Order: sequence, then structure tokens, then C-alpha cells
Amino acid sequence: MENNIIEKLQTEVGLSEEQAIKSLHIIKDYMDNENIHVDWEKFFKGKYEHFKDTVTSFFSKVGDKVEDWSDKIGDKVDDLTIETKRKIRDVSKDKD
Repeated sequence: MENNIIEKLQTEVGLSEEQAIKSLHIIKDYMDNENIHVDWEKFFKGKYEHFKDTVTSFFSKVGDKVEDWSDKIGDKVDDLTIETKRKIRDVSKDKD
């Protein structure tokens, strides 16, 4: 059953095999650490679509956040570059 879920996470959610496996391990580890005992066969039976939608939504939100963060970092780097160029120009003018 686990391999079937991994394949579905790859084809339907767009995860790599490694991401799909890690996702399942995270879920299992979390539930084990919280002492939640789960019959995984029973758990996924008839719930795959909901699970798939939840995982898709999660990775979509994470992807959006990463894009936002990279945009903010890019903007900050641009601002720092402009500020540094101005300071270098000001320092060189003061030497003249």
C-alpha cells in the first residue's frame, strides 16, 4: 500500500519520490510520537482523495511562501546593492 501512495503522491501531487517518502515518514513519525496508533490500511481506505487534496494544498502554500521569501530576499539584495554603490560613490567623491 505504501508504494501505491508514493506513486500517487508523485503523479497526482507532483512530489519527487524522495519528497513523497519523506512526507509519509513525517506523518507516521508524528503520529507515533503523539502515541496515536493507526491502522494505516484502514486509515487510507476511501480517504485518499482528501489526503491528496490536503497534501497538494500544503505544498502549494509552502511553494507560495518560498516564492514570497525569495522575492523579498531579492528585493533586499537589490536595495543593499544600490545603497552600497551610493556609499562607494560618496566615499570616492569625498576623496577628490
